Amino acid sequence: MTMIYLGVAIGVLLVLGLVLVLWPQLRNWMKHRRDYEAAKATVHGDKDRYNFLINKDFRVLETNFYELNWEMDDGQPNVLGNVLHCETGCDSGLCGTGIACKTCPVRMILTNSFKQRRDFNDVAATMRLYNKDYQVKEVDVRVDGQLVYLGYEPHFIVGVRT
Repeated sequence: MTMIYLGVAIGVLLVLGLVLVLWPQLRNWMKHRRDYEAAKATVHGDKDRYNFLINKDFRVLETNFYELNWEMDDGQPNVLGNVLHCETGCDSGLCGTGIACKTCPVRMILTNSFKQRRDFNDVAATMRLYNKDYQVKEVDVRVDGQLVYLGYEPHFIVGVRT
């Protein structure tokens, strides 16, 4: 009988030990999930501009771009310039790899904002974007960036008005 109690006690201690070891990871995962859902609601809640939730590599995790431009969903890579259909990004295959990407004002402000961990507002730029007919148009854009954290990792919600 004491062997049964001893086995149950060891089992309970093992479960408690696992919970104590795994609790920080579970808590971080839950925080990341809550933060992601809040950012996703912000991105999809605004219909006055294009919104993009991006990571430090400019990968688009969420966007309302295709909700507002369903005809532009053509399988471009999920990188900010490609989703926006930037001429340089699309022609080079991936945003950030073209020669003109080195001087892109949007890329520069985002890179600096990630480094400094701060928001930016109303940055003006002229971009060459493909339209739905795959013709290049020069478009004046206004860009805002809001720093958000998913878990403990910095991300940006980038708003683009044309």
